[in-house]
Amino acid sequence: MRPIQFAFELETSLSRQIETLHDTATTGTVPIPVLGLIKNSQTEFLKLLSALNTGESDSVRYPAVTETQLLGSDAVWQQATQNTTAANACLQELTALWSIYITIDKCVQFYQQAAVNSAQPQARLFFSSLSHVKKILRRRLDGIIQIYYNYYWGELGFAPFILGKD
Repeated sequence: MRPIQFAFELETSLSRQIETLHDTATTGTVPIPVLGLIKNSQTEFLKLLSALNTGESDSVRYPAVTETQLLGSDAVWQQATQNTTAANACLQELTALWSIYITIDKCVQFYQQAAVNSAQPQARLFFSSLSHVKKILRRRLDGIIQIYYNYYWGELGFAPFILGKD
């Protein structure tokens, strides 16, 4: 299996997870705008990888990867997250966000490994760029999850989970 094919299948699986959460989330319990942004990001990742997945050769011409192309602008993310609160938090949706976070983290790890194990400098740069963008996405999702942690900490009077043990 080629790394591009594996990446495409991994991102497709992540997209299905996000789609399921996005479709079942109700307004006020999960930050819908943020889920929409994550969903859009996954769509862009799949477009990029789909174009590369069709080639049979390892001598593929890799396109440039930019954060804005795959994630959208910082201003859009800031606007979507500024009013995020956990006042109507739902533990079921928090655990779904964890699942997405963990899968994004695994994507980061895969892209790092693909970069290290690629013989071509272009492939190394491409996979490193994908890893970088996924790290940013992971960090943005981590901020949303932290809002939920803080809410439950306030409700319970103690940290419900050991922080830093993710």
